[in-house]
Amino acid sequence: MNTMLIFLGMALVTYLTRVTMILALGRELPPVLRRWLSYVPVAVLAALVVPAALAPQGQVRWGAYAWASAFGAWVAWRTRSVIWTIAGGMALYYVLRACGVS
Repeated sequence: MNTMLIFLGMALVTYLTRVTMILALGRELPPVLRRWLSYVPVAVLAALVVPAALAPQGQVRWGAYAWASAFGAWVAWRTRSVIWTIAGGMALYYVLRACGVS
């Protein structure tokens, strides 16, 4: 029963936050808010990737993860291709691991 109450509480909070924004802003978002919200996916992705790449064991170090991530970011900037970004980052990661870089 406690689990069901927790699920219902989470659903209610999620619903209320979404309905509040929809009712407060109407159908169209103001241009300033739309521009601000356009940066949210990039910020979330960076918040997820950077700690895993730079501190896989909880301490910052430049290992294979960090170098492959940096190279992948460079490939993404140059090519704007998801496939080449993944292929380039993974290729460098496996080359570094084969050379003994951890």
